[in-house]
Amino acid sequence: MPRVAAANHDQYAEARRDQILAAALHLFSRKGFAESSVDEIAAEAGLGKATIYLYFPSKEILLRKLVDRFRLVPDLGELVDSIRDLPPAEGIPILVDSIWRQIKQQKEVAHVLVREVFSNPERARLYTEQIRLPGRNLLAAYFQTWIRRGKLKRGDTTAMAQCLFGMLWYFLQSQELMGGKELAPLSDQTICSTVSRIFLSGAAAN
Repeated sequence: MPRVAAANHDQYAEARRDQILAAALHLFSRKGFAESSVDEIAAEAGLGKATIYLYFPSKEILLRKLVDRFRLVPDLGELVDSIRDLPPAEGIPILVDSIWRQIKQQKEVAHVLVREVFSNPERARLYTEQIRLPGRNLLAAYFQTWIRRGKLKRGDTTAMAQCLFGMLWYFLQSQELMGGKELAPLSDQTICSTVSRIFLSGAAAN
């Protein structure tokens, strides 16, 4: 019984944390971090202010946990594993389509990253260390495998990984965050096929 009770308590606490983080994400995306009070976060979550502090001692800690919890590409590890044995001509388009679909679903996260993380050197460095570099290294390892097999040109695999994700990140900003979808719309198919084609034509071995 004690073990069951402990497990239930852990599940309850995890659900509460997720509830608070989701509320903070919606609020920070709409209003901004500095402009959002703990009272407003509590109201958004439907909880008392004391409950927020019970799980997150400060708003800064809440923001850091939010960025770790809601990632631009939550399933990047699984995506890379799914194409690991596919040559780049097949694997890259699948990867690009999957990454684009996921980052489009994470527009609120992108808003928070642009406004609250990348503009703050300390937060940006922490994000780079904990999230961006591990993700880049996953892609770089895939590229290195296919360089050794002669299917990709030799080059700096970490730079190649940044290039691939950078193209998609730019399209996310221009289309989804800066009004491009209304002013100069591009279809998902156009974006993904263009990124895949440009990347492969530059990186594929002759």
